[in-house]
Parts: sequence; structure tokens; C-alpha cells
Amino acid sequence: MIAETFRTAMLNTLRVGPYDTPYQTNPPVQEWLVAARSGPGGVYLIISDTANPVKGGGISAPDDLNEQNSIVAILTEDRANAPQFLVLRHLPTSVSVPGRFFPADGMAELRKNGTGLRLAAFGRHAHSRGSVDGQTLLHDIPNPAPNAEGALNWHFAAEERPWIAAT
Repeated sequence: MIAETFRTAMLNTLRVGPYDTPYQTNPPVQEWLVAARSGPGGVYLIISDTANPVKGGGISAPDDLNEQNSIVAILTEDRANAPQFLVLRHLPTSVSVPGRFFPADGMAELRKNGTGLRLAAFGRHAHSRGSVDGQTLLHDIPNPAPNAEGALNWHFAAEERPWIAAT
């Protein structure tokens, strides 16, 4: 069974490609993510990218991971060993995220194996940028123009790594 609340570091293999052709992606790159499950009964999954480079083969996560952009997903299938989540284009009013909310469409699934959690997710996003009180905001564009800047598909294949978060 996967815990209803957690916050953990994950080594992600990221592939991105054109918005309109999610079956096409560029070669994979690695990045650090922070994944957190929260809310009543663990209904929310927050997946955040970080600015930390992957070093040393990604055996363990750096202590100073800092969430930058946060995708929010809501529980759709409450399976004990593989809960599934729908990625949201709008931040629920009762939810706050570290860093900046990153609107997207997609799905995510958690699985537990012998060494920890695995996260598989895919989706796409198209954003317009703005600012409020000096903070950059991203706004969802539901039907972007072909080849629009900032419109991408993405695929995550992430595995939990040992992490001692800096306080």
C-alpha cells in the first residue's frame, strides 16, 4: 500500500516533444523531482521540478532540492498498489503548492516496488506568461496554435531516491 501522505525525491527520466504529437519525443534527460501526496485521504499528488543538476549517477538526491514548478493531480483511481491521478489545468482553491503552479493536462500513476516508489506520468501543457506582484504566473491555453512557443508534451519515468531534505 502506498502512503496517503509523503514528500520524497525522485530521479526522473524526462522526455519532451511537440504538443500536437505526444507520441514523438526528444532523447531523454535526467532531472530531480520532488513528489508529495497530501489532502484528505491523499487525494492530491504534487510533482515539482527542481533546478538541481543530476550528479554522481543519481544514487541519492542532493539535500538542497528546491521545488520550482509544481504540477497538481487529483486522485481518480484509489488502487492500493497503483493509485492513478488526473493532472489539473486549474489549481483548486484549497491547495497551495511550492514554487509556481504549472497547469497541464495528463495523468500520473504511483507504484511501489521493492526499493521504493515509482512515478509514471505523461501530459502536455501550453502556457501564456504573466505576473502579479512581481511573481511570474502561468496561464493555461486550452487550444494553442500549432508550434506555439511553450506548448509541449512530456513523459516522466521517475524512481524514488534516498534524500535528507535540508531544513
